[in-house]
Amino acid sequence: MRVAIYTNEREVSWQVKQQLIEKLVEQGIEIDDHCPDIVLTVGGDGTVLHAVHHYINQIEDIKFIGIHTGHLGYYTDWLPSELDEVVDFLQQDHRNVCQYPLLSIVLCECGSTSYEVCHQLYAFNEMTLLNAYRTQHLNVTIDDLFFESFRGTGVCLSTPTGSTAYNKSLGGALIYPTLRAFQMTEIASINNNVFRTIGSPLIIPEEQTVTLQSENFKDVTITRDHLYESYQNIQKIRVSLSNRSVTFIKRREGLFWNRVKQHFL
Repeated sequence: MRVAIYTNEREVSWQVKQQLIEKLVEQGIEIDDHCPDIVLTVGGDGTVLHAVHHYINQIEDIKFIGIHTGHLGYYTDWLPSELDEVVDFLQQDHRNVCQYPLLSIVLCECGSTSYEVCHQLYAFNEMTLLNAYRTQHLNVTIDDLFFESFRGTGVCLSTPTGSTAYNKSLGGALIYPTLRAFQMTEIASINNNVFRTIGSPLIIPEEQTVTLQSENFKDVTITRDHLYESYQNIQKIRVSLSNRSVTFIKRREGLFWNRVKQHFL
């Protein structure tokens, strides 16, 4: 078994990392930051997001365990005072795992000729399309159905695990993490006698794809979790639930609604 430790920059997290290294070495557990079987994250949910993207190319071969030193802990089960228990837990037969899907984001640009150049990206919590400079127009298609013409700041598309993050701040629904669906929530839509959108979050099943098209994507910022990129000549964006997922070794089940209550009520 090869274990990596991924931490944020806080001093308390680095102290926990050093303690973990000592305990793992004592038990003869190999520490390998390049090709781990298990990644221990030390921090909060933001640290987990960074770790997922750091290991995105190996994501099918890795399992995650979160140690909580941050402010939110939807992905983290352990406390710094439980490091001995974490090391013992590592050496057990891990059958209680949860797989949380990634969001697939395909950005299509117009190439030098008539063909498309597509970029495959992934998000664990959400992707957003934002325009801080002007009203953004989007034609929204679900599979082959033209659904609506959106005008506003942008849209947020989130995974079930991401539903408690930015999506919730936008008035989106909370989705239980094991449900195979994703969500689209509007950001400051314009609704009046001329322009009209659905005005409600859409829960979309895994087999369907949302396509966003516009005559002008200029000044748009596209984010995915903590990352953002700038692209030229974007023609359309296809978003769906990926068949790739992030695997967590869970300490116990049934904590989601309890954590929602603790953090929001």
